[in-house]
Amino acid sequence: MNNHSHAPANGVNRVNRVNRAINHRHPFATVGTLILSFLLVFSSGAQAELQLNGSAIYQDLGKQQFVAALFVENLSNNANSIQLQQSPKRMEVRIINVYSKRRWLNLWMQSISINNDRESFSGSAQEVIDIMRAPRSAPKKGDVIEYLFDPDQGTSVRFNGTELIANYPPQVFNILLRTWIGPIPPSTAFKDQLLGNSIDMDAEELLTDIQPQRSRIALAASWMAPPPEPASPEPAAENPEPEAKPQIAAVENPADGESESVAATETEGSDLLASAEQSPAESTAAADETDTEIAEQLEEEIADFNVSEALAQRDYTPLVVAQIYKAIRYPNRAADKNQQGTVRIGVTIDRSGHLISAVTTHESRYRLLNQAALKAVKKAAPFPELPEAMKADSFEVNLPITFRLQ
Repeated sequence: MNNHSHAPANGVNRVNRVNRAINHRHPFATVGTLILSFLLVFSSGAQAELQLNGSAIYQDLGKQQFVAALFVENLSNNANSIQLQQSPKRMEVRIINVYSKRRWLNLWMQSISINNDRESFSGSAQEVIDIMRAPRSAPKKGDVIEYLFDPDQGTSVRFNGTELIANYPPQVFNILLRTWIGPIPPSTAFKDQLLGNSIDMDAEELLTDIQPQRSRIALAASWMAPPPEPASPEPAAENPEPEAKPQIAAVENPADGESESVAATETEGSDLLASAEQSPAESTAAADETDTEIAEQLEEEIADFNVSEALAQRDYTPLVVAQIYKAIRYPNRAADKNQQGTVRIGVTIDRSGHLISAVTTHESRYRLLNQAALKAVKKAAPFPELPEAMKADSFEVNLPITFRLQ
């Protein structure tokens, strides 16, 4: 993993971050532990180009969903500075929990909609859709998805080591990056950790621990492989022998449906025997075929998502967000106790704009803030009707609501 730097100053910064976290969690860390942290930073520094700016764990519905990491050439704790850097950068996602393609698309599109203005998004909407569709399989545990920026080569995407998209416009990367460090990130802690303002050692451990399965690496590589050439037909035999038809023993004077049951039982038995005699290679092939079928079904889920719908969603989402944010009231008791934090609410709206449900998907540490977030969503309803370009029966958004005292 390319998380080291050529420059000694940057390397020292990285060591300081690691050591501060170690001392915080283990005040009596041994000298050996500290030496190990130096070795981790400098062991492959001569080969690396990017360094880890920060990492964070995205949690939803009470579960860890993925670990996010931001790699840059020059460390910075300023979001605008990182976006303006005309040097290589990389966003890395390591999947902890399984996603459907529809859910993965919604996660990105919602955050893109509330962190990018229409002008910046409209010119790159098709490229963003292409990037979301590029993996032909829904993300599974262990998968590694990378979004890369290069000032000369633009934006590219890798899935488990295979490059799926290359040479897309440079601005596409910043559209994605703003979902993490833009004005409305998944949470303030998530953004702070990616900017290096605080360190989550669990996230950094997961960056090493989460690795893609060999089968998933091979699957991603197969997407870019040329299609196999059709096999030449074998010459027909001159005097082919007729195939023997399978014989099914009949029961004398069977009751209605009994002969069908006998035939079905024999067939099931043959299938079970054939299954038991399958070689490992055949079993693997069958599993790969099943994965392909599932991937095709999931691809159909987002096949009809187009630029018109993406732009309509980008325009509609901020309307809902603004309406909810206007209804937020900071609880006096929470303010008196200096309680701060981020709550995420899963909001579902029908086509008429009526609120179907509001569910807390990520709680803060404080009950008063959690209650205030839910109350704001319910108070803000009803919402505008869904645009015609949005084809779904309902609209869902997982909205972060941050309570922060000035």
